[in-house]
Amino acid sequence: MIEENFSLTHPGRIPIHCTLRLSQRQGPFRLVIAAHGFRGFKDWGFFPYLCESLCQSGFAALSFNHSHSGVRDNPFQITDLEQFSRNSTTEELNDWDLVMDSVLLGNFPYSNRIKLYSLGIVGHSRGGSYGILMTNCYPQIRAVAAWGAIQTFQRFSLDTQQQWREKGYLEIKADGTENSVRLSVVALDALEKNLDRLDVSRAMQMLSIPVLLVHGREDRVVPLEEGQKLWQRADHQLSRFHVIEDCGHTFKTQHPFTGPSRGLAEAVDATIAWFQKNLR
Repeated sequence: MIEENFSLTHPGRIPIHCTLRLSQRQGPFRLVIAAHGFRGFKDWGFFPYLCESLCQSGFAALSFNHSHSGVRDNPFQITDLEQFSRNSTTEELNDWDLVMDSVLLGNFPYSNRIKLYSLGIVGHSRGGSYGILMTNCYPQIRAVAAWGAIQTFQRFSLDTQQQWREKGYLEIKADGTENSVRLSVVALDALEKNLDRLDVSRAMQMLSIPVLLVHGREDRVVPLEEGQKLWQRADHQLSRFHVIEDCGHTFKTQHPFTGPSRGLAEAVDATIAWFQKNLR
């Protein structure tokens, strides 16, 4: 397997670090873009395993860090909390546009081995929701697998938003496995500015391509009800809702990754089968 690290750069902005994985053979390969969620990154937990599994099944896999993910010299940890605090949906949408434009223009390594007209996206949490949103912007996306996708980006009560503005930041407490992080009020401003573009339910209802919604029944971060609301908006002739029993938001895996759980293996197998069926 070839594993190539490279960067994409917004003019005058922070680079987006990417990893492309593909087989040694010539191809052409169908490309699947793997997208992380909030406080995630391309080398977090199960992402390398997911991308390697896609490659072993005949796909190329492209994963990337959002520019303000807070990951710097250590690829396995968020260390730049100041950079992370300046993240926002505006930054993330700009990152997605850069990634998609670079892919469609063939501006990345080994692009001559890739079918650029038939792309898939697999995303976790808000990464899955961005995958759904991108399909209405880029017709080359032919299938999506959204794991634990959020139904809405507006996840903060009015009281929380008021305190956020008064303090100038929102502190998100550590959950035992991660450091506490802060988001500047810029993130709240961007959320309000972008709510129309971030309407995941509307995007789901407008879709004309197949979407696989994968959700852990015991998910406490993004409750199953959110996945069910997206499923209600989906075309049930095209799409599928796959519930994984006895699993939470990360399918009983953690970071650092110690190996696939039964739930993760089920999510990966369902995703590979979905792309094998729907990407040509």
